[in-house]
Amino acid sequence: MPVSGQRDPEQVKVVLEGWMARQMPDCSDVEITRLVVPQASGFSNETFLVDARWTDAAGSTVDAELVLRSQPTMNLLFPEIDLIAQQYQVMKQLGEHTNVPVPRTRWAERDTAVLGGPFFMMDRLDGLVPGDSPVYTSEGFVVEMDDEVRARWAHNGVEALTRVAKVDWRAAGLDYLDQKHHGALGPEQRRNYFANYRQWALKGEAHPIIDPAWDWLVANWPADGEFIELCWGDARPGNQMYGGPDLSEVIGVFDWEMVSLGNAESDLGWWLFLQRFSLESVGATLLPGMLDREATIALWEELMGRPATNVRFYEILAGFQFSLVMVKLSEMFVMDSGDPNMAMMAVHNPVTTITASMLGIEMPSL
Repeated sequence: MPVSGQRDPEQVKVVLEGWMARQMPDCSDVEITRLVVPQASGFSNETFLVDARWTDAAGSTVDAELVLRSQPTMNLLFPEIDLIAQQYQVMKQLGEHTNVPVPRTRWAERDTAVLGGPFFMMDRLDGLVPGDSPVYTSEGFVVEMDDEVRARWAHNGVEALTRVAKVDWRAAGLDYLDQKHHGALGPEQRRNYFANYRQWALKGEAHPIIDPAWDWLVANWPADGEFIELCWGDARPGNQMYGGPDLSEVIGVFDWEMVSLGNAESDLGWWLFLQRFSLESVGATLLPGMLDREATIALWEELMGRPATNVRFYEILAGFQFSLVMVKLSEMFVMDSGDPNMAMMAVHNPVTTITASMLGIEMPSL
């Protein structure tokens, strides 16, 4: 559910044409031939679709299909957001130094005077993304696959997840993701980040699921700092684009706003929690060929060459973090709708219900 907002497409077109021309001083005749401007701002970023044409330095005409992602200035879901560092720069470095499939990044802009917030532009890929609504297990190209293809699709999704974890993040120039202000890289840094996130999201108010979840996490935080890896953050099929002859190949990995450095089991835990959420929230079931929890863990262990020793912890951490996101979303919906009853969503939603179930906590009554 997006939050409403309005932009004048013609005004945006004029601004972007001038901005793009400045990014390509050796080119001429920069023209945006098609622009799809969101008339609502998404949960974490606005997305613009841009078709453009220009003449390059050699006199040849270039046609480009582009995507622009803009950082919102209101309705923030996370306490520390830097669209350029977390998304543009991560994908740029991955594209130049690794085998993680990401779109080609073009340009980035931090000056908020251009569009109202930082933004960047990247090439558009040609493929399909598993849907969230309706969920990809009930409608869409994943449902239409035969079982053998779907099994390859499921395997390739997890393989792409582990490909992120195997990145030599220092060699790829991603050491700037070390959040030193939250403490030493490893468990201490991640724990302090989430302590700050909780305080920022709840503003000192009690929460019947998040509070006991945090107490459990603090009491059970693993000392697993021997593995410091690139963690995608929002690891799920809905942030992967698939292509190839049978649509089973991962051709793009998107949405890096939750990127961090730490133990990559956190991505496994998020992947598992989000799969459970995508099924239970709509009453769907796994399709033939898809991987259940045990099979996903086994494949991750095989591809990573090590056991996954703290999966339950990272699943509960995922539920805790997603519950904080739901608190912020409920604030957005109250602000957007003017209906104070929407605030109930901060407690009563499928995410907190699953998290409570994992902890053996009884959900409060409405």
